[in-house]
Amino acid sequence: MGAYLYEMRPKQWTKNLLVYAALLFGGSLFQEGAFLKTTVAFAAFCLTSSGVYFFNDIYDAPQDRQNPAKCHRPIAAGEIGLRAAYLAATLLFAVGLILAAWVDNLCLGIIALYIVTNLAYTVRLKHLVIIDVMIVAMGFVLRAVMGVVAASTGVTMWFLLCVMFLSLFLALGKRRHELLSVENSPKMTGRKVLRFYSKGLIDQLMTIVTAALLICYALFTMDNATQNREAMTMTIPLTLYGVFYYLYVVRVKRSGGAPDEALYKEKPILAVVVLYVAAIVVIRNW
Repeated sequence: MGAYLYEMRPKQWTKNLLVYAALLFGGSLFQEGAFLKTTVAFAAFCLTSSGVYFFNDIYDAPQDRQNPAKCHRPIAAGEIGLRAAYLAATLLFAVGLILAAWVDNLCLGIIALYIVTNLAYTVRLKHLVIIDVMIVAMGFVLRAVMGVVAASTGVTMWFLLCVMFLSLFLALGKRRHELLSVENSPKMTGRKVLRFYSKGLIDQLMTIVTAALLICYALFTMDNATQNREAMTMTIPLTLYGVFYYLYVVRVKRSGGAPDEALYKEKPILAVVVLYVAAIVVIRNW
């Protein structure tokens, strides 16, 4: 059971907390019905994403066995047989779809789309330059949309644009770290798509995405449909600091390979996130 739990990668479930974003920004955090549906949607995404990890490791098992960083994964190491892994992935997908259908038929469609795009990503799309990071960003946008549907709350298009650009920002930072790791350690094997990237290209793309993210966030806080606009604009400095510090982590500290780990390893980022969430709770929900 330990091998199956490891393969499900519960540490990665922090990414699915984005489902709660619509509940938080929509001012519905303390509405019991909306919170319950959002929590079920969160569970659906956790199980479905774990199913994707199973499928990805099944498909990549031959390559993972040659990689010193990935050869200990249960499927690559032979702790979980291929037949059992396929069964586990299928069950995780099935339960995730059932939970999504309980929330809303549209949520069922979102989870189905997430599964299809990620299977395509595993088989082919992760090898296509630019497309690979766009598919990663799409996964986060689907999480945000899932939260909007589950909470039955209204958010502006600026909110979804912020999610998209933030996801691209983090995905590009991860690719930059991977590229530098391969360049600095010739023995280390990386993604095939990395041969199409260069540090200069990724830096330029990150500059564009950073500007777009900050502009969209500023417009989101000042949009007429946004509650308590004056108070929301006060969160802009926190956002600026968080984005700028993460750029420091990526470009100066040459980290950023695991954005979810940066949340608790980089104390300034953790502090900004805690302060930001607390501010939004007060501004939008009290």
